[in-house]
Amino acid sequence: MTETNQKQLGNTLWSIADKLRGAMDADDFRDYMLSFLFLRYLSDNYETAENTTP
Repeated sequence: MTETNQKQLGNTLWSIADKLRGAMDADDFRDYMLSFLFLRYLSDNYETAENTTP
């Protein structure tokens, strides 16, 4: 993923987060974001492991 694509994705995700925050309680938003961050962590580690496998 290029740096430009990463920035666009980041901007899109923040805009979605702004919309979601307005529609849900802080606790619900926290739970949603923690789950999302955990899935991103797993995805990044999977991608790294796949790229280092001979």
